[in-house]
Amino acid sequence: MDQNKNNAKTEKTIAQKVALAVSWIIVAASVWYWLSPNEPIPVKPAVAQTAEQQQTPTVYTSASPQALASATQYLADLDSAMSRGVQILKANNLKDLSAHSQHFKTLRANGQAQFGRSVFEPLGHCASAGIFANSWWQAEVSASRNADKETTQGTQSHWEQYSSNKEMCLKAVAA
Repeated sequence: MDQNKNNAKTEKTIAQKVALAVSWIIVAASVWYWLSPNEPIPVKPAVAQTAEQQQTPTVYTSASPQALASATQYLADLDSAMSRGVQILKANNLKDLSAHSQHFKTLRANGQAQFGRSVFEPLGHCASAGIFANSWWQAEVSASRNADKETTQGTQSHWEQYSSNKEMCLKAVAA
């Protein structure tokens, strides 16, 4: 009878065996963590690689023939995007709508990079034209989805602001 008691005390239950195994796994993981190299493997994101490949646009701070040519091309690109936008809205293809929205954002960013971020900068109205063109596009997309009169009036307001900034831009670069 004493032998059975001794055997029962030396045998471990399943829970005790599992606890022992989990403990050893934790110890092994801790040792591996502390002995592994501290330096992460550098991975360049795809966005950073494409940004490096793009050339930085020339920044214009005063009127010049180059600024006039660049502003004229920029405004022509905005006009073209706006006219294509109406056709894309009529087609109502979500993939094209998304791509065109990205195109407007790119145009806006390019304008701000070339002409400044504020209308208080010498050629800032050129960048503002891009901002209002993008706002017009967003309002047009919203109006096409909602068919709301107030939204239609908002698109008209953005169009007027775009036209006003476009005119002031051309005056500023020609001066």
